[in-house]
Amino acid sequence: MKTYYVGILAVLVLTGCGGHVHQLVKGDNTQFASGELVHDRGEANRLVLVAAGRSYEARGFVVERQTNLAEMRKRYYGVNPKHWQRIMSGLDTDHVTYTAETVAKSADGQEASCRLMWGGGAKPAGSCTDQAGAIFLVRFE
Repeated sequence: MKTYYVGILAVLVLTGCGGHVHQLVKGDNTQFASGELVHDRGEANRLVLVAAGRSYEARGFVVERQTNLAEMRKRYYGVNPKHWQRIMSGLDTDHVTYTAETVAKSADGQEASCRLMWGGGAKPAGSCTDQAGAIFLVRFE
């Protein structure tokens, strides 16, 4: 019986019951040396950005999920009904767009306002704006 429960636990861990974790890609025009985005955990969503000597963090932000069903209906309804049914049932997530907006704060009170967007199967990317108004592009693996 103990083996049965260990097996169930292993399946849950391997199927990804946790959130998605993405590491920041260091770009040429970013002030951030490293970072991490964790999403799909609701209140445990987390964005961490590390700049020279300062770490910004945001927790508990909302990740919105949207699908343009009107556009998908025009494209697939009469042409490919099976694909349309998969989209409507939620089995086809290639047409889903995710967005997140949050303000990451440092321990000394500095803030970076970040907007991220990605599609199903794509990696998060967007920009962060510091309090001085400088915009920094961010991209995650």
